[in-house]
Amino acid sequence: MKIVKIHSILFCVFILGFISCNQKKEQKIEQTVNAQAEIILDLLDLQKKNKLGKDTLVIVENDPVYHKTKKYLAVNASAIVKKEIDLSKVDIKNTLIVFECIDGYKPEMPLELFLKAKPYLAFKDIDAAKGSNWERIIKDGNEMNADPFYLVYTSVPTDNQEYKWPYNVIKFQLVSKNINNALKPIDDEKVTKGFVLYQKQCITCHAINGIGGEMGPELNYPKSVTEYWKENELVDYIVNPASFRNKVKMPTLGITKQQSQEIVDYLKYMSEHKKVNSN
Repeated sequence: MKIVKIHSILFCVFILGFISCNQKKEQKIEQTVNAQAEIILDLLDLQKKNKLGKDTLVIVENDPVYHKTKKYLAVNASAIVKKEIDLSKVDIKNTLIVFECIDGYKPEMPLELFLKAKPYLAFKDIDAAKGSNWERIIKDGNEMNADPFYLVYTSVPTDNQEYKWPYNVIKFQLVSKNINNALKPIDDEKVTKGFVLYQKQCITCHAINGIGGEMGPELNYPKSVTEYWKENELVDYIVNPASFRNKVKMPTLGITKQQSQEIVDYLKYMSEHKKVNSN
């Protein structure tokens, strides 16, 4: 009887220890998830809670969206990031800041460059008509406005493509520069040129394996675009989308047919490397 009791006690201790261990693991996972969640800044939520900071008037000469000098009411964008995120725990040199827009457009730039650029988050256009926050934007025959936020700068060249000027911005997200390594060809150097072009021209609007923008369709999963488009037509479409579709949203990228073929070759390579990324 004593042996049975001892065994029972030891079994209970083991079970309690196992449960406790699992709880600790769950807590660690939960903390990891929470830590990742803190890297996403919901700008509308911060605005609702009056946590965007002090309003200021900024003047942008040769605004790249409106193509003229503009005045905005804005808040300091880098100050928001510094206030809401403990940057002492972030590897700034190896981190990207992604700007999530309403339509799924997701341009990105190095966090280090963003912090040095003195960016502002504009929320009202001084030139807008009475009763409106924004002067209308006409782009490719479509009319829109910059609501709710437009990222602007006062001290960087407006034609420098390193600096992103997205409008309709709703979130900031910090991600490791290594996130896009999952899309890099590792066993075929011939398609590296296409990968580089894809990174520069396509990833802000399109995703591959769940990594990238959501403005345009996913290009690889569950079916690669190369599996249902004729290759020669896909090459021509990337060069000049408007020659295929009326009022197409995809812009003319200004690339050559050879460069388009290199992008398609990369897409064909990735069709053999499908792996869903839930992030």
